[in-house]
Amino acid sequence: MTIIACLHAARSNIEVFEQALTVLDYDDVQLLHRVESELFAQTQGEDGVTADIVAATRQAIEELCQQADAVIVTCTTLGVAVWEAEFSKPVLRVDATLAKIASRYHGTILVLCTAQSTLESTTQLFSAFIPGDRLYVELVPRAWAWFNQGDIDGYHQQIADYIQQRPECALGCIVLAQSSMSGAEKRVNSTLAVLSGPQVSLQAALDIVD
Repeated sequence: MTIIACLHAARSNIEVFEQALTVLDYDDVQLLHRVESELFAQTQGEDGVTADIVAATRQAIEELCQQADAVIVTCTTLGVAVWEAEFSKPVLRVDATLAKIASRYHGTILVLCTAQSTLESTTQLFSAFIPGDRLYVELVPRAWAWFNQGDIDGYHQQIADYIQQRPECALGCIVLAQSSMSGAEKRVNSTLAVLSGPQVSLQAALDIVD
């Protein structure tokens, strides 16, 4: 039995990743979930992701490493703790996996976020894979308010509406940078590829431990 651990900031992402695993159709894989909503809440303050938050996140990751074959950090904000850190098992960032795949597309890459706290780290990460003249990182206005109210349907619809009203000219693909955004994918009527993290990162983790 292969165990993949997922470090979440929101409990709602547990179901998102369980559904993604079902789609991948592996019989011998189990997901282990840990939610660090308080750590994420601390990042929403003026100081953002502090050294103490990074240290606490790294400790949580290493504890999961002791229980699993690989760890996925599903939160874009807490994912910065993976940079320049060594762990006893493979550790993946959802957004890093997305960035690698998005870099293979031609044209301009549109990366969407909904939480203000993710913008800086997401831009920094995707810039490492995609030249600046081909990269747009944008915040979907008002979407995060829907999420915080617990209206996930409204949240996903707000994301889809933003994509629908935005010109697609010269775009190569659209990336939904945060795991919580993945449900918007099926609401988008577009000929472009819309990439989201849960399935992509799970497959990447399984490829590593295979």
